Amino acid sequence: MEIYRSPKSKAKAEKPHEFYYSRNKLIAGTLLWSVVSMGAIALSVVAISKSNAGWLMAAIAATMVWMLIGCIRGLTNLNTPVLVIGSDGILFPDGLLIGWGDIEENTYLSQSYMGIPTGRYVSIKTRLKKPKRKALRVFALDMTSDEYLELCDRYSQRFYGEEA
Repeated sequence: MEIYRSPKSKAKAEKPHEFYYSRNKLIAGTLLWSVVSMGAIALSVVAISKSNAGWLMAAIAATMVWMLIGCIRGLTNLNTPVLVIGSDGILFPDGLLIGWGDIEENTYLSQSYMGIPTGRYVSIKTRLKKPKRKALRVFALDMTSDEYLELCDRYSQRFYGEEA
């Protein structure tokens, strides 16, 4: 039994859903990585003058600066969708569209350490020759795991419902 929906509601449901970077998450990340990077750089400068172990700290500081640059780069792309979920499949920022028929496994991974969130990823295993697996870090996106999985469910069911 089909549920009635107005034409406006139906058109909105069929339109692809775009996910953007969250301004608040990126600003918080920029502030956090700025402070942590400055501290790591200061520690590495002091440690390099005392021993060769300071170079390890310098490598860690470089990684933190790389994370800072990622947050700043995200702030410059707030109006560009990062992930688009539609009836065709999932479109990634590099232009790769993985169709619903090509998706073997679709997972939203949420990692934390002692209750502190450390990473969120969308991981897709495909039937394609290349790429076999596609992953995207979605920590700073304005979406929840429930929202992502619900949209993927809705669009993939529509795809398989039309095919059968």
